[in-house]
Amino acid sequence: MAITTIESYTFSKNKLNQKEAHFEVQKISLDTYCAANKAERSDYYKVYWIEDGSGRYDIDFKEFEINGSGVFCVSPGQMFSVKSEKVKTAFQMSFDKEFYCVEAHGKEIACNGLIFNNVHRASGVSVNSKEAPVFKSIIDNIINELKHPGNAHRDMVESYLRMFLIHTLRLLDIQELEKGSVSHQKNKMVQDFIALVDKHYKTKHSVSDYAKELFISPKSLAKKLKALGYPTSTEMIQERILLEAKRSLKYSQDSIKEIAYDLGFDDPAYFSRLFSKKEGMTPLAYRKS
Repeated sequence: MAITTIESYTFSKNKLNQKEAHFEVQKISLDTYCAANKAERSDYYKVYWIEDGSGRYDIDFKEFEINGSGVFCVSPGQMFSVKSEKVKTAFQMSFDKEFYCVEAHGKEIACNGLIFNNVHRASGVSVNSKEAPVFKSIIDNIINELKHPGNAHRDMVESYLRMFLIHTLRLLDIQELEKGSVSHQKNKMVQDFIALVDKHYKTKHSVSDYAKELFISPKSLAKKLKALGYPTSTEMIQERILLEAKRSLKYSQDSIKEIAYDLGFDDPAYFSRLFSKKEGMTPLAYRKS
């Protein structure tokens, strides 16, 4: 790896603020095109902008590709790995919910369930030469503010972050429309369903539980998901449960029973059968693999 510089810029915490908050930008520059990242499990929300390069990536076992320049996002707890990569310049923004709460603020710009906290679709958003200067300008402004904090420092950094996310969403919307998909701005119910599943998957395993909270019938929910190319509502709930099971099997020492109970299963044997049916191997075999 021919890394020339890794520059880090960190949010200056207000000493009068009782809550600690994390926000950081890292700039990675390399002499030649090569891999700059490695497999990891994210502790923060992370936004990656590949300014110059390309790569194939996995987020929670779903693969996507960036060619030339692009943006992708990772949520806390998600597993991120590089399949192949040739990058010369890249930026990574990381933040926690104390700095910017995606669940709360995300509703305003529709990023929750789309670029964050969506385990069903790993999205890489391509950035062309016309749009790249917009992202570059925002990143430069963030770095400048972090290097020279002034009045309303946090508000300024948060505003630039929101701008970056909004531009990412706009590109995602354009690219989805070009592929013949329905605009994500019209998918609020699906976004809400995904967000609810991500919040309650350990305690609510029934489609009717979520349909009730969304004030629609299970059939209406199923039709909407099918129209937008998603799996069935039952499959989406099971996918979220099994994703957490795979994370626990890989990163924890908890027993199969403990994992099953933590995921809301009264019968560990039923959990094992469901896992085996969906993944093609038992939880124990998966852990060993």
